[in-house]
Amino acid sequence: MDWPLYAYLLVMISGVLLTSKLGEKLDSKFRNQQTRIINGILLISFGGFFVSTHTYYIHQKLHEVGANSGCSAFSVFDCGDVISNDSYNSDPFFGIPWGIIGMFCFAILIFIGTVIRRSPEDKNIINWIKALVFIPSMGIIPILWLIYVELFVLGVFCQYCTGAHLANILVLISAYRLYNFYESGKWDSAQIG
Repeated sequence: MDWPLYAYLLVMISGVLLTSKLGEKLDSKFRNQQTRIINGILLISFGGFFVSTHTYYIHQKLHEVGANSGCSAFSVFDCGDVISNDSYNSDPFFGIPWGIIGMFCFAILIFIGTVIRRSPEDKNIINWIKALVFIPSMGIIPILWLIYVELFVLGVFCQYCTGAHLANILVLISAYRLYNFYESGKWDSAQIG
């Protein structure tokens, strides 16, 4: 694996730790439990944004030089074979590279997470939380299709693509946890000063 991916994964793992039961030991470091969970979601989303940006960078570089090998080639992980493949490197409906779609979706998740964090008193907060669950859940179908393509059509995995897929799934799980926290009646509506 390439070292930038380790950095992106470290950011995502930090976010997962904050949203998990292990993060409860850090509650005293945060204003409340919901802030800790939201901060974790933001970290995971930033990790997903970074890895999507890197995926798009690889996409552009490979097409710029006309190559098909750019990272960890010649193994089960070979993003060059995946990202340089003209049949599968962009969404099939609009032709937008997957890295751009990932950047866009994670940017929206960062925006929504920031709104939830900064405006917990908003009377429509549940709609923001539902959007935070809905958006990554809509990403599951393309992720399953891309995993199918990598596994059965191309026979290799793109480690950066897998990192973005992982970030999406982790945001979905964490957002669902935030939704359950809200529904439990423990939500603190006090505005952040």
